[in-house]
Amino acid sequence: MKASLLIVLFIYLLPFSSAGQNKEPAAGETKSKTMLIKTDQITYLYSSKASDRIGDWKMQAGQNAKWQGNSEIKWNIEVVQDDSFEMFINAWVPESGKNIKIVFNAGSETVSILLLPTKGLRVTDRNFQRIEYSPQVHLKKGIYEVSLKSENVDNGVQVMDLRALELEPVSAVKKINADIEKAVKSRVSTEWLAKAGYGLMFHYTSQSVSQDGSSLPYEEAINKFDIDKFAKMVSETGAGYVIFTIGHSQPYCPAPIASWEKYHPGMTTKRDLIEELANALNKKGIRLICYMPTHVVAKYRKVSGTDFMKIHTEILQEMGKRYKEKIAGYWFDGWYQCFEEYPDVSFEEFFNACKAGYKDRIIALNSWIYPEVTPWQEYWAGEVAGFVDLPVNGHMVDGPVPDLRYQALLIMEPYWVQQRPDHPDPRFKAGELSQYIRDCMANGGAVTINMGIFQDGTVGEKALDVMKQVRKIVRGN
Repeated sequence: MKASLLIVLFIYLLPFSSAGQNKEPAAGETKSKTMLIKTDQITYLYSSKASDRIGDWKMQAGQNAKWQGNSEIKWNIEVVQDDSFEMFINAWVPESGKNIKIVFNAGSETVSILLLPTKGLRVTDRNFQRIEYSPQVHLKKGIYEVSLKSENVDNGVQVMDLRALELEPVSAVKKINADIEKAVKSRVSTEWLAKAGYGLMFHYTSQSVSQDGSSLPYEEAINKFDIDKFAKMVSETGAGYVIFTIGHSQPYCPAPIASWEKYHPGMTTKRDLIEELANALNKKGIRLICYMPTHVVAKYRKVSGTDFMKIHTEILQEMGKRYKEKIAGYWFDGWYQCFEEYPDVSFEEFFNACKAGYKDRIIALNSWIYPEVTPWQEYWAGEVAGFVDLPVNGHMVDGPVPDLRYQALLIMEPYWVQQRPDHPDPRFKAGELSQYIRDCMANGGAVTINMGIFQDGTVGEKALDVMKQVRKIVRGN
């Protein structure tokens, strides 16, 4: 099967953290808060934060707005000094949006732009990109309203799916570019990920069930988890690394982390499953990456921006110093929501906290199908579910995140968490999955396959058989 062919899934339309986590704004819901236009960094005017949406709009899962026909979106802004701004639109523009005229209005300032379809990894799906438009817009000091408006569009014609309008102050471009350069220079090597080629992800959570459909209390399930059997199973698949959930929709941690217990009392365990996992996997030459739901762990929308950072940095520093090189990387969920809620978060501070105890630890901050939220990370979170276009020299060519190491995250079953006693047939056949993996490896990328896992640490026999065949094809005997 050619890697350019795509598998389109209904589940792909929902990001990890949208399932049971955050209620999306209803159609027509508005946010009237005045947005301060920053003088030293980019300001993001999100569609979900608009003061008004006029016309044919629909807010969608993932906090983006479906824009159709002649419609308009407005924001209340405060500009503290006169300045010129580069304008970017974070959106997916389908073929139906080609050559549609969009007008930006800011008082007496009017700029017209012409839309072109966005490019990306998923040819038949939504390809969000950060699109720069010229000329620059000039904003005067004051509090007033700005808007984007489509003109001369037939009813029902889809213009775009809009995530945000971005304004970058021209006076701060050198500083912004210097910060990006610093972040890029701070990254550590991801060569080991590319050489590993493929790995497995397991959503072992407080919602996982046993094979008969029953469910033990989280700590009891952790105490019964058979580490040696699990490590043997992973080894049989040929996986070079494992991404294992440390918390998910509920903030449970399978280890006695004091700072975690401080912020989430009663949700840690006496058994240190993280330590045991790392040791058992490392003996077989398999590295451990920890999945962590940033929004859940750091109490998204329940605390201030200061406390949001404090919670996570304390936990990361403790875990980093405790496990050192045993945690080879992190995969952080929920970051496009977190950055929207906490726009002043210090990504450099977060990045440095991730390196505690082991400077070569690699990290990914999941921005779902959107452009990356920050350059302060090493590899693409890759939540794509099915096959996407291949990398070139370890990076995507067209798509939302071209500057990070390519790592595509697929799902073996049509769900992430094993919340049912049965296993459906695997979504992939060994031959086509192996070909995609081999093609990605040949081009410097990695592929991760999420497998449903029961509370006792076992997986479905059909899915396991596929992965055993993949090992023979990709690794040989």
